[in-house]
Amino acid sequence: MTTNDINQKINEVIAEMKLVYKNDSRPWIIGYSGGKDSTVVVQLAFQMLESLSPEERHKPIYVVSSDTLIENPIVLGYLNEASKLINEGAKAKGLPLYAEMVHPDYDNTFWTNIIGKGLPTPTSIRFRWCTERLKIKPSNTFIEEKVKENGEVIVLLGVRKAESIARKIRIENRAIDGYLLTPHGSLQNTYVYNPIVDYTTDDVWRTLLSNNGVTPWGGNNNELFALYAGSDAGECPFTITKNAKGEVDSPSCGNSRFGCWICTVVKEDKSLTGFIKNGEEWLMPLLEFRSWLLSIRDKHEYRQQYRRDGNHYYKRLYLEDLPMIDELTLNKSYIFKDTETNKEYIDLRNTSEDLESGSRESTDKEKIFLELLPLSSNYKLDETKIFDKDSKPYVNVVGYGPFNFFGRKEILRKLLETQVIMSEYIDFPLITIEELEQIDKIWDDEEDLTRRSLVDIYYEVIGEKLPWHDFKKPIFDSETLGTISELNKQFNLSDHLINKLLIETNKSKHFTNKTVLDKSISKVLNQRYLHKSIVEEIENDN
Repeated sequence: MTTNDINQKINEVIAEMKLVYKNDSRPWIIGYSGGKDSTVVVQLAFQMLESLSPEERHKPIYVVSSDTLIENPIVLGYLNEASKLINEGAKAKGLPLYAEMVHPDYDNTFWTNIIGKGLPTPTSIRFRWCTERLKIKPSNTFIEEKVKENGEVIVLLGVRKAESIARKIRIENRAIDGYLLTPHGSLQNTYVYNPIVDYTTDDVWRTLLSNNGVTPWGGNNNELFALYAGSDAGECPFTITKNAKGEVDSPSCGNSRFGCWICTVVKEDKSLTGFIKNGEEWLMPLLEFRSWLLSIRDKHEYRQQYRRDGNHYYKRLYLEDLPMIDELTLNKSYIFKDTETNKEYIDLRNTSEDLESGSRESTDKEKIFLELLPLSSNYKLDETKIFDKDSKPYVNVVGYGPFNFFGRKEILRKLLETQVIMSEYIDFPLITIEELEQIDKIWDDEEDLTRRSLVDIYYEVIGEKLPWHDFKKPIFDSETLGTISELNKQFNLSDHLINKLLIETNKSKHFTNKTVLDKSISKVLNQRYLHKSIVEEIENDN
């Protein structure tokens, strides 16, 4: 394609954008990730506005970026600078174009959910809770606010048929023949316009690098080209819709250069490793922390055996996958004691002889702790809890819930230690003060009798006090806390349960009406996991 050809294509798209822009008063919202496709859309919209007279520029265009608060620091730095230049350039030329940044609510961020609430790290499309909370909700909230102000809005996206066959099919399925705008998949009074839908990848780069790469707002797209060079490229969409089944209609961003630095959905992080291979070795601490976080996800000592609502659940484990010496008895050669928890587990991969001969160490997913199995006596399965005996017998194994309090504290400590290392290279907080404040509230409300765990960890690692450090008072003095801990050990009581009961009691200590306290205590004591054997009896009878 010659220079004249790409200029003609640019002019054709700008002419179409003029028609759409001038047709009504609905504001435009451009999803800007800082990647190549969304940059092209912003650049063409900017040029379109420049070509109009001041009177014709009758409605605003919002260039909106989404900061998940766990963005790759290099990409976030580039995005912030680009947004600043876009604002300055538009203002200098009198254009109604405004670059804005959205982020998740601080009580619903990645770290607030993991460190505060203990949610397990996302691992697959089926358990990718991060996309909804960190990207979809913040961007959709911005769109919904503009809908309330204006009645309807038009969202411009940099999606292209040439990106993949699957995307081409999705775009064509959504298209209404003869119309440039299509209804948004999930937002009311919102329409989608894809101005570069027929662009090829070559068209994108030729547009970006025309005029020597200089953007209409004074930036330089050669920097963007450098970000993409020599690595798997891609970008996370600004707004991600859901299909009719409620499924996220977008691939994971984890394997792209524009994904989150802590993404745990993919096994190999091509974003971080790509930058490191290209000379950005200072990012190595982030990669090491990510690997550590992945490594503890399925470790017994880091997880609860029930969900946050107190319910427990089961995973099916077929007897043919268990090491047995007879119909009911487990093979002791596969049973070991965990040095961290001092609890016994079945190693589904190795026997004692295998380990002695140097076989590889099993993963945590290949270890089944005996306390999660239905046992009737020493290493014998409870025959009454074996199901489907005639065809493919199995037992139900208690599944893991969220990270326990020990795990959450360890993750926070390790994250802050990584932040200290990173501070030698860049001023880039890995977790914000606002998130720490939200996490502290969650810990106080659910688990932390001392009420000082978070502020003390922060002070120990960072060497500075949080703004509320000196205002944190424990529920009990240190001697009483020690006595509670010893009694829990003596009577084999759950620290989590006793702490929760004491915290609920403390909340209502000044109330003369004890109804609230009675209800909260009843709720804690009636959690399903505390009555597992009774629940199983009832379910089995049914």
